[in-house]
Amino acid sequence: MKKIFFCFLAIIFSINAQEKSTQQNQLNLPPISVTIGGKFIVNGTYPAMFSERVDQFITRIYDAAKENSLRIAQDLGTAEKINKNLDEEYAIRGIILKSANGEEKIIDLAKFRVNGDFKNNPYLKNDDVIIFPAVDLDRNFVRIMGAVNNPLKFMFVEGDKLSDAIALAQGINKAYDNVTTATIYRLSYDGSKIDSINIKLTDDILLKRGDRIVVQAEETKRKDYVVNVIGEVNKPGFIPITKNKTTVADVITQAGGFTNNADISRAEIIRGANAFESILFSEQLEKLLMSRMSTLIEGDSLYFEIDEKLRFLRGNGLVDFTKIFNKDSLAGDFIMQDYDVIYVPPKIDLVYVYGQVNNAGYIKYSPNKTYDYYLKLGGGIGETASDIYIIKGRSRSWINAEDKPETIIEPGDYIWVSKKTPRTLWYHIEQVGKVAGILGAVATVILLFTQIKK
Repeated sequence: MKKIFFCFLAIIFSINAQEKSTQQNQLNLPPISVTIGGKFIVNGTYPAMFSERVDQFITRIYDAAKENSLRIAQDLGTAEKINKNLDEEYAIRGIILKSANGEEKIIDLAKFRVNGDFKNNPYLKNDDVIIFPAVDLDRNFVRIMGAVNNPLKFMFVEGDKLSDAIALAQGINKAYDNVTTATIYRLSYDGSKIDSINIKLTDDILLKRGDRIVVQAEETKRKDYVVNVIGEVNKPGFIPITKNKTTVADVITQAGGFTNNADISRAEIIRGANAFESILFSEQLEKLLMSRMSTLIEGDSLYFEIDEKLRFLRGNGLVDFTKIFNKDSLAGDFIMQDYDVIYVPPKIDLVYVYGQVNNAGYIKYSPNKTYDYYLKLGGGIGETASDIYIIKGRSRSWINAEDKPETIIEPGDYIWVSKKTPRTLWYHIEQVGKVAGILGAVATVILLFTQIKK
């Protein structure tokens, strides 16, 4: 028994020794020669390691040639020009690998890179020749799109089948259900006619140059619909929703309801292309909000421009959040959409006074007070003060305080005191000149009219 055991160990040691000896011999082998021809960055014969496969070899040669070309560039412009020329694609399909004995193989590195099948990336042998075909994706192509993982346009190779195209597109996208058919759109040679060929994926027909394949599937509605809830709720953040069925009441419920510090009367739904951007609370947005209903803007065109910018930045959903859980109200039935934002601000018991006042800043809110109460607490108005405006905190609507002195100030409101425009002597002279010019023009028109009547 012991003899058998020792014989077994001896065999194992012998095999290991032979493997180590073989590896050492291989490591000491001289490099082999491989020739590159066809449409490639360089042509010629280059040394290769016995352990190099086709993909590794051509990648190394390409990178070295590109680096050497860029090294000779004397300036950035030349380097960019060289880089642009070198970035032209070389074929990774239909490559001919010709051995010294005359044997030829067609190599498809595109397939190797998506499925890892080494039959398309063999080891190199001494005196191998690699020949690259030209790339013409305008004429010699196939395009595949639809329910695949990677829709693409690729170089056509004779013998391509539907399964090859699907493999190069990294397979059928699992997000789609019941994908069983495809349509091949095939143009006539003169481009004037198109045939639509409906097939099953299992048919795996041969493709033709210029085919465009659409793998058919009904568009999935199973997407990442979310609403972002910000502010005074118990569980702020992204809330998953359905497509066109989740209501604002549902979202607030999922967010844990309002906190005790929530100012529900000022909560809002923000809908727009940039709702998730920092513009949501930016200085630019605040300026637009404050200017929208101001009576100080010159020209109706500027009013329209402001409204258009606001419409793009945040298209608000008009919802009374104080009633969203009231069964007798429709407020809670407002349907949320993907990437809406719900902002629930904290309660605020301050009023902001600024402009031509002696002490601008926040003043603690006091119920049922008018603007003069807060101006007095702000140290009164300055000598250059002009009109006084109340700007409502939620709507940013402007109210002339002197026209409506009884207006009750609410938490979050603004009181702004404008400044008188200085009127110098030259200003008055300029105005007189303008009036004189207008009167002169009118007099000229009257004179001409009188002369014509005569």
